[in-house]
Amino acid sequence: MEILKTESLVKNFGGLRAIDEVNFRLEEGQLHSIIGPNGAGKSTFFKLICGELHPDSGGIWFRGEDITALPQFAISHRGMSVAYQLTNIFPRLTTLENIRVARQSRKTTFNFWSPKEALRDLREKSASILETVELGSKRDELACNLSHGEQRHLEMGIALATDPVLLLLDEPTAGMSPEDTERTIQLIREIARGRTIILVEHKMKVVMKISDKITVLHYGSIIAEGKPEEIQANERVQEVYLKGR
Repeated sequence: MEILKTESLVKNFGGLRAIDEVNFRLEEGQLHSIIGPNGAGKSTFFKLICGELHPDSGGIWFRGEDITALPQFAISHRGMSVAYQLTNIFPRLTTLENIRVARQSRKTTFNFWSPKEALRDLREKSASILETVELGSKRDELACNLSHGEQRHLEMGIALATDPVLLLLDEPTAGMSPEDTERTIQLIREIARGRTIILVEHKMKVVMKISDKITVLHYGSIIAEGKPEEIQANERVQEVYLKGR
């Protein structure tokens, strides 16, 4: 079942066409990676999908609804969540508080008379998410004291706290050691069970290990799509991107 599509999507920055007539389809339950050399348009496409940028022409549909002109917060509330490459956390809050604040944005209102059971449920579900992202033992640690890899995992936990139907991950292993990268690969596999994910990632070993499908961008256009083995064997992709990697 199709959960996201774009049709003839175009985005210009002055005289530069960053996204050029892109038609993209995402099936529910897939882990779909987007790759390409620097300047290929990956980040721009990512920002168009989540509403951070708006296209100059073309359309975006999410769960059958036209979201092309919607603001980012409205798209988020429809079930799309983003974990960015630049970590976006509350550094002076604990890891548990970071998750709780994100979850509270969806589950409660600012009601001083809320029953204490509702708050207990909120804390319990936040603690469960921390366990999912392997930070259960650091629930009381300030986020600023976490390692780089742990902060990236916390960022994913914050995104998960909003119960997304579609999760967008922007280079989740950037700057990680090989050990942290492998842990994050396992975490993404766990998160992907029963969830739809778009992944933008430079590390080809990561992409080839965990992707169901891969889209390759080059100068703002799609030059190839397919399963990992098909992309690896594609001569055009080897020429513009995979050669020497």
